[in-house]
Amino acid sequence: MQCALYNADLCRSCQWLEKSYSQQLRDKQTRLEALLAQQPVAQWLPPVTSVQQAFRNKAKMVVSGSVERPVLGMVQRDGTAVDLTACPLYPASFAPVFAMLKPFIARAGLTPYNLARRRGELKFLLLTENSQGGMMLRSREKLAQLRAALPWLQQ
Repeated sequence: MQCALYNADLCRSCQWLEKSYSQQLRDKQTRLEALLAQQPVAQWLPPVTSVQQAFRNKAKMVVSGSVERPVLGMVQRDGTAVDLTACPLYPASFAPVFAMLKPFIARAGLTPYNLARRRGELKFLLLTENSQGGMMLRSREKLAQLRAALPWLQQ
């Protein structure tokens, strides 16, 4: 799989990307067999392959940046905010939701959490899509403000 975020050294969450998919499967199978070496195994089945992109149904996005310009993704060790909304692991259905969440955060007046200052209200958002295409957005912070702005988001 090719990932622009990984290639730009902005995200290193996918630690296996430099290996071919077939090599990843072989390495993971070898690791599994080593971990279970002391257990009796009647038969090893071949690994089950999957699609390599757009397979996630959940995105936990750290919210950083500012109220007017929130960044959804992660914060690197040096404090730099990285937008992960274009991550190829998320389905295409997430893109328009991510695009609407940014103005929603501004409309709700939610201040993204600043790790260095230890201030802010909104640390993360969790977006989940079910098998029928329905989506759920969760966050524990500032529930009243979220509820007040929710009708705008639902429209």
